[in-house]
Amino acid sequence: NAAMIKRARLGNVVQLNDLEGGNNLEVAIRDLLENEQYFTNAKNMASMLKNRPFSAKEKLVRNMEFLAKYGPLRMLDHEGQNLNFIQYYLIDVFFFLAFVTVSVLGLVGLCCMASCRYCLGKIQQKLFKQKRE
Repeated sequence: NAAMIKRARLGNVVQLNDLEGGNNLEVAIRDLLENEQYFTNAKNMASMLKNRPFSAKEKLVRNMEFLAKYGPLRMLDHEGQNLNFIQYYLIDVFFFLAFVTVSVLGLVGLCCMASCRYCLGKIQQKLFKQKRE
C-alpha cells in the first residue's frame, strides 16, 4: 500500500527503522500536511475514484449475477489443487537431484581412488626395482 501511495505521489514511505528517534516521523507528517503537491494529487485521485465507470458495489452485483447465471467457472480453477503430496512438495525432484549428486560424487571418488592406487602401484614398482639393484 505504501508503494502505491508513493507511486501515485500521494505521500512518501517512512521505513520502520527511521521511526526510532521520532524526529523522522514528525518530518514526514509535516511534509505530508504542508506539501501542496500531495494535496493536489489527493484531490485528483478523489475525483477519479468518485467518477470511476463502475463502483465496487456494481462490480460485485454484476459478478454475482454472472455466477448465478453461468455457475462457477471450473476452467479457471488452479490445477495445483489436484497435486498429490509428493508432487506438491517436489519430493520426486529433490530425490532425483540427490541421486544425481550422490552418483557424481561417487564416480569422482572412485576415479580418485583408482588414480591413487595406480600412482601407489607405480611408486611400489620403482621401490621394488631399487631394492633389487
